[in-house]
Amino acid sequence: MQKTTQPLRRLHTVILLVAVVAAACSSTSNEVSGETAPNTTDAAPTTSTTEIEQAPTPEPGSALSCDEAAALFTTKGSVNANLADPISEATCDGDQLVVTSNGIPDYTYIRTSPGDPNPQDYTFEFPGSPTFASETTDVPALGALGVALNGVPIYGSTEGTGGDVLSLEGALSECGSHNGPTGFHLHLLGTSTTTDCIFTAEEVASAPQLFGYAFDGFPIYTGNAQYTSSWELTDETLFATDTWSAHSYVAGSGDLDECNGLTDADGNYAYYTTDSFPYTLGCFRGEVELGGGGNGGGPPAGEDGGDAAGPPDLTDAADQLGISVEELEAALGQPPFDFDAIAEQLGVSAADVEAAIPAPPGR
Repeated sequence: MQKTTQPLRRLHTVILLVAVVAAACSSTSNEVSGETAPNTTDAAPTTSTTEIEQAPTPEPGSALSCDEAAALFTTKGSVNANLADPISEATCDGDQLVVTSNGIPDYTYIRTSPGDPNPQDYTFEFPGSPTFASETTDVPALGALGVALNGVPIYGSTEGTGGDVLSLEGALSECGSHNGPTGFHLHLLGTSTTTDCIFTAEEVASAPQLFGYAFDGFPIYTGNAQYTSSWELTDETLFATDTWSAHSYVAGSGDLDECNGLTDADGNYAYYTTDSFPYTLGCFRGEVELGGGGNGGGPPAGEDGGDAAGPPDLTDAADQLGISVEELEAALGQPPFDFDAIAEQLGVSAADVEAAIPAPPGR
């Protein structure tokens, strides 16, 4: 069985993960850390070919069996005529919930960088009964920290630059997601007034919705309308280069703990998405071990065991092309790269781009 290998600041092991229930949406864009989530247009053509009945989302505090949780991993069906049909399925293997997906969104894909999402071959595992760790674990600076119920990986607040994902203007769609060198993924929970997203603004406002699971097995709920983060932006000069150093956890300043979660009246712990940093998780509260060094992570390893965790280092490529890493990061799409489109966007030759771009990891 294919396992997920992720770089991390502290620990090493099998990636624990999961996915999120998707629902069509029409609403307002997110405001994060005083920054407004990009309001993008040019949505890809859509069509509705398959409608799959969705299980009702459980309320926070609900104790789900492994089989009950597995049944929530599904998609709304295909809505993007130019993309593969989305796949999200889960089964239980002992005390582990095993999720398989191809990472294709079941909501309208909005192109914010060259290239369209290609289907991936993901297999994620996480414990059906998570266990609190004696100390918290850093979330990946690059790569996935969990998976949505629709099979799309959930990344953290950081981009390849080390800065906040919202420091790259136009990088995200209104839904809080985009395509990149490692595949399509979410960075935050966004809603939209112009297209469908995972949830509508009305759904998010009405009550927390089950969004997905973190690698430690604890659930991630929407909380944008109910809870505030306890992280504060204390050094704006680092926002675009080192977002974790730019923010500080101030206990009691918001509703949530340093991991962006809380324990409810029934004793059940969950993470909640917020409008402000860290948007999803601030750290892992449960026992989790991720492979690699540093505070990194990413999608699963390839069939050959190669590490597909995180995007390639673009520093040398950017220098070679005479542009910034931020410009190159924004121009890249999902491999195989469209060098002509990238070159046109950057104002350089396609041959120079092809010569400069490193091979994607794990390929």
